[in-house]
Amino acid sequence: MVNIDALLTEWAYRCEKGYPDMDSPSDLKVLKNILNEQGITLPQFQEQVIVEQEEKELSKQDIKDLIDNAELTPSQLKRIKKVISQVAFMEAIDNYLEKKASESNILPKELGKFKTYLEELGILEDFAEYIKNPIDFNLNNPHFADDIKEIPKDKLTQLYLKMGSTTDEKNVNIGPGEILFSILFKNTKKREDGGDLAIGSEDNVELKASTGASGAVIAKGYNRGKWSETKKKGQFEKFITDLGMEDEAEEDALKYLEVSKAWPIKLSLIYDLYSSQDNFDKEKFKSGVVSILSKIYNQSDWYPRGTFFNLDSYFTDQDMDPTKFRLDLAKELIKEYMDYYKFEGILYVDKNGNIDYHKGDQITDEIGKSISVAGPSDDVPRYRLKK
Repeated sequence: MVNIDALLTEWAYRCEKGYPDMDSPSDLKVLKNILNEQGITLPQFQEQVIVEQEEKELSKQDIKDLIDNAELTPSQLKRIKKVISQVAFMEAIDNYLEKKASESNILPKELGKFKTYLEELGILEDFAEYIKNPIDFNLNNPHFADDIKEIPKDKLTQLYLKMGSTTDEKNVNIGPGEILFSILFKNTKKREDGGDLAIGSEDNVELKASTGASGAVIAKGYNRGKWSETKKKGQFEKFITDLGMEDEAEEDALKYLEVSKAWPIKLSLIYDLYSSQDNFDKEKFKSGVVSILSKIYNQSDWYPRGTFFNLDSYFTDQDMDPTKFRLDLAKELIKEYMDYYKFEGILYVDKNGNIDYHKGDQITDEIGKSISVAGPSDDVPRYRLKK
């Protein structure tokens, strides 16, 4: 007995669009090849329908004849009905996605994933209805999907998470939201250089989106991911031994380098030890910190004092303030990033699809307010929308 479900699945897999198109002679030829491979013989008139369709258009009657002359179970008929019912709106979706792919250079593999996720989430028809009159991306909304009425917001949030990050043909990272927003909104296109998106009058927008809890990296040319590399580059161990503390204090300070905390906090713990030593010298400690910064951020010049960062302000004779230290460091790095790439603004998106768009002074002013900072445990802090 023929396994119709398996046959339909294989047919869909081999079709160029990812599903059988009843109006496509090439798709019918694919079916014929599959039948031949599996040794399935059709009545002569059915075989003739497929052969002839390579030369002429298929009619509705041809499809009816195929179904009428096949022994199909209720579940198989349901499967066929589903495929046929999708034909009309899938053509509209394919045409729309082809246009979007051309505008934003979206790879076919990403369009395939997008359509798969639409089907998994049960919103193919909703999306087909939406693209009849797609809307603009409103950067003032709290959530990216607030103005989309045809598709449930929770489904669009799930779609955002599923799309996640990917790479282009040059193996360049494409962050969460870049492809999805380019597809969804009529005023949004993925850029080829500079920032990530052009959104309406905002021609150069940097998108910093996350689908997890860690937040986004905003820095140019610095190590991300491994504390061991940052520790080695900054020569933290040499910094400790150069302080000349007593053996026990030095040993404890070296242990602090291995605790699971951001390295500004590690510095503050080391400062607590050093400030109790007889040879304590605040200026020597600060000089050592400048040396660390110059090795880690060797492309920068904002230490010991920049627009925001002011090393003197983080120290008293007893304490170091690691929170202010890393917030100001984060501001300097994001300012440096924006100045270098000339972005008009940064669009933050969190894992729940909430958005916040910052321009000008707001970009640094909101650090520590609407934008939280984690780390750095490597060279660069992580920025995350607080919503």
